Amino acid sequence: MATNHPLDPLSLEEQEKIVDFARRIWNLNENHLFSFIQLNEPTKAQLISGEKLAREARVTIWDRGKGVVTEGIITTEGLAKSYQVIEGAKAPISVTESAFALEIVRNDLVVKKALERRGIYDVNKVHMETWPIGAKIPKQLDDGRRLIWTPMWYQPNEKDNFYAHPINGLHAIVDLDKGQLVSLEDNDEIPIPNVPGPYRAESVAPSIKLKELSINQPNGASFTVDGWQIQWERWSLRVGFDQREGLVIHDVSFKDEGKSRKIAHRLSIAELVIPYGDPAQGAYRKNAFDTGEFGLGNFTNSLTLGCDCLGEIRYLDVAVTDGDGNVRSIKNAICMHEEDFGILWKHVDVDGHAEVRRGRRFVVSSIVTVNNYEYGYFWYFYQDGSIEFEGKLTGIVLTLADIEGKDHPSATELEPGLWAPFHQHIFCARLDLDIDGIGNSVLEVESFAHPLGEQNPYGGAYETNEQLLSTELAAQRLINPMANRYWKIINPNKKNHVGHFVGYKLIAGQTTYPLALEESILGKRAGFMYKHLWVTPNQVSERYPAGDFPFQHPGGDGLPNWTKADRNLENQDLVLWHVFGTNHIPRTEDWPVMPVERTGFHLKPSGFFRRNPGIEVSPSDPKTDSCDC
Repeated sequence: MATNHPLDPLSLEEQEKIVDFARRIWNLNENHLFSFIQLNEPTKAQLISGEKLAREARVTIWDRGKGVVTEGIITTEGLAKSYQVIEGAKAPISVTESAFALEIVRNDLVVKKALERRGIYDVNKVHMETWPIGAKIPKQLDDGRRLIWTPMWYQPNEKDNFYAHPINGLHAIVDLDKGQLVSLEDNDEIPIPNVPGPYRAESVAPSIKLKELSINQPNGASFTVDGWQIQWERWSLRVGFDQREGLVIHDVSFKDEGKSRKIAHRLSIAELVIPYGDPAQGAYRKNAFDTGEFGLGNFTNSLTLGCDCLGEIRYLDVAVTDGDGNVRSIKNAICMHEEDFGILWKHVDVDGHAEVRRGRRFVVSSIVTVNNYEYGYFWYFYQDGSIEFEGKLTGIVLTLADIEGKDHPSATELEPGLWAPFHQHIFCARLDLDIDGIGNSVLEVESFAHPLGEQNPYGGAYETNEQLLSTELAAQRLINPMANRYWKIINPNKKNHVGHFVGYKLIAGQTTYPLALEESILGKRAGFMYKHLWVTPNQVSERYPAGDFPFQHPGGDGLPNWTKADRNLENQDLVLWHVFGTNHIPRTEDWPVMPVERTGFHLKPSGFFRRNPGIEVSPSDPKTDSCDC
C-alpha cells in the first residue's frame, strides 16, 4: 500500500529503512533491542499548514548492556533529528526477549527436576508465559534489574487446553538483560488438576448449527477506501495503527448540510491494565499493562472473512518490528465493514402512515491475543452522528490450582481443583476531540429534582445542572449513575441555531472501579485508574496515562503527575481520558473458553446538529406490500 499522507502508519518498507538507519547512525550492536518503532505524528499546526512533511519515526531502544532507554527521531530518508537517554526508564518486554527467556527456563536442569517431581518428564509438554512482575519484587532481586516471571501449565497432548492443568507453586524468574534464571520458586504441592477443558471443534464435536446467515451487498459496500482514508455515508476518517496502542482513528469529521465539520483529531485506547485480585501464589503478581509493558499492536491477529468479520469486507495490513529489528507484516490486521443496526428511527401517524428508517453503522475493528485473552477493539460510526467504542473480551480465563472445594474467596472453582482468580480489565481511552475546531471546554451535566414545592409542584419535575470543569484538578471525575452524570465537550466559540454552544457528550457504558488499593504497588503505578475522567491540555509528550515506561516503574507517573499543574482547560485544545472496564468474577460458564464480555462508551452529538441527522437517510425498499416504509 502506497504511503501518501503524514498520518498513514509506517509501512514495512519504511520500518526496514528506519532499522537500517538507526543501526548505522547510532552505532547499534547486539546489546540494543528495538522496543517500539512508531510514527512520529505531525502536530495539528503542521497538518493545517499544508506544508510537505517528512515521514518520521519515533524509535525506542533498550541498551541491555548499559541498562538505559534511548529514544530518537529518524526520517524515512535517513535524517536523525534527535537522540536522547531517558533517565530511570526501563523498556517494555519485547517478543524477542520473551522467546529467549522461555528457552532459558526450558533448558534449566533445576526446572526439569522440579517438573519431574510432579511427574512431568518432557519439558516440551509444559506451556510457559512471560509476565512482568506486577507486585513487589523479591528483596534479593530488587536491585534495578529487568525481571519477568513464568507461570506454567501442563499440556499432556499437543492439542489439549493446557490452561486446564496449571502447575501451582513453580515459577521461574529471569533477568532479561543478563539472560539468566535468577530464582526458581518451588514451594507448592498442590496437585495438577486433571479434568480436561477441550474447546476445539475437533474435540468438542459441537451439535448446534443454525442455517447460514448471509450478508449480501450485491452493489458493493457503501464506503470507499483510499489508502488509509475512509469515506462512509457522511463520515470521513483515517484509520491508523501503532505498535504500542494498536488500532488508532484519526481525523474524524461529519458532513452536515454540505459542510464538513471536525469532531476528533485522534482516538485510541492508550492503556489496558489487568489487575488480579487473588493473593494466591500464581495470581498476585499478575498486574500487566498490556499496552505499555508488551506493546498491544505486536499481538494483532490476522482476521478471517466469515469468522472474525462478516459481510462486504475491506482489510488493511500493518507492520511491526521485533526486538532484533526484524519487520513483519500482519495481513488483514484491521477489518472494515457495514452492519445493519436495526431501526434508526420510526413513527406511525394517527392516519396509519408509517415512516421508518433502518439504521446502519460503519465498523473499524482489530483483535489482539495477549497470552490467554483476546481483546477486540471495535469503533462504530452511526448515521445519527454518534461514535461508540466497544471492547470485546474473550479467550480463556487464567487458571491456577488449589485444593478441591477449598474456601478460596478470591477465585471461582471451574472444575474440581481448577480455579480462576478474580480480576479486572481497565482501559483508558485517549480522546483528542476537536468539536467544530480546536478551542473546546468540558461541562459536567447532572439531572436533579427540586423538593416538592413551587419549583416541583407535582413531584415529577427535574432539571439539569451544568458545571464547567475549568482546571485539571476540577476535571478528575467519577461516574454517578444516580445523577445520570455525563460530560459534554463544547466549542465555546460556536453556537447552534438556538444560541447554545455546539457539543458532543461522553456517556460511560458498563464500567467498573479499581479494587486494588491506591497505596498498593499497582495502585501507585496505575494511578490513572482511580478516576473515570481526566482532562488535560493537549501536549505531544503526554500520550500514555501511566507514563511512557510503566515497566517496573515505582509509580506516580502519567496523569496523576501531569495534572498536578492544574492547568487551565477553558477554550483549549483538550484531551479527554476516559477510564472504563469490567470486574471479572469468573463463572463456570466462562470455561473452557469464555463468551464475549463487552465494555465501552459513547460519544453523542449534543446541540451539534440543527436536527436529527438521521432525517436525511432515505427509506429502504419494502420487501412486501404490507410495509409502507
